[in-house]
Amino acid sequence: MTRINSLAVVIAGLGLLVTQGSALGAASNKDLEAQAAAIDARLGKLESRANQSLVELQQQIDTARQELRTLRGQIEEARHDLDSTRQQQRELYADLDRRLLLIENAGGTATPGATAAPTAPEVMFADESAVYGDAFAAMKAGRYEEAAQGFELYLTKYPRGPRADNATYWLGEAQYVLQDFTTALKSFQAVAAFPESRKLPDALLKVAYCQYELKAFKNSRATLQKLISTYPDADAARLAEARIAKMNEEGR
Repeated sequence: MTRINSLAVVIAGLGLLVTQGSALGAASNKDLEAQAAAIDARLGKLESRANQSLVELQQQIDTARQELRTLRGQIEEARHDLDSTRQQQRELYADLDRRLLLIENAGGTATPGATAAPTAPEVMFADESAVYGDAFAAMKAGRYEEAAQGFELYLTKYPRGPRADNATYWLGEAQYVLQDFTTALKSFQAVAAFPESRKLPDALLKVAYCQYELKAFKNSRATLQKLISTYPDADAARLAEARIAKMNEEGR
């Protein structure tokens, strides 16, 4: 083989190596692109799952906060009942002391064992406490239909009673749990008739919740915004912000 022929063989061999290298490079690029596409797809699925998990977590937080508020409300009611009972006991003891003083001043002439009949205010106070207490006990025990009937009875007998605002709110709560959202909406709105009530922020929040359940999303959003602007420091305002964020995610 001449030198020219040998050189031609070498050049041909180099050309074959370059061609094979280019083919391998092209195949390697396709593999890398396929791997990158697969990774992008996996990342997309992970992001979707993460977003869904965040939405579900926010919903769980909203539910837990509402349950906490309900529990705090029940504690507040129990404390109020205890204070009322203590006040009633103090009044009864004061009345007993007054009667004993009268007996002593009369020289002990009263008939032994005689008990004075209770006055009309005493009877009304005892009945008002009993009616409300029975309804609230049913509410705490989860007997919501019975609780609703009890609070309705209280509001019929004592529409401007000392606990009428609370009875109106808890009536709405019982109706809400029973998913009677239309009736619950009216009850929560009725709390506004008591402008000094501490239940006003919570009632406004539940008005928005009822409107949400009734698919009145525009009204629900407006009520939530009103709550935030009117009672910015209330716990209900923070729940309202969370509900607005949820509605934004849902596109409502």
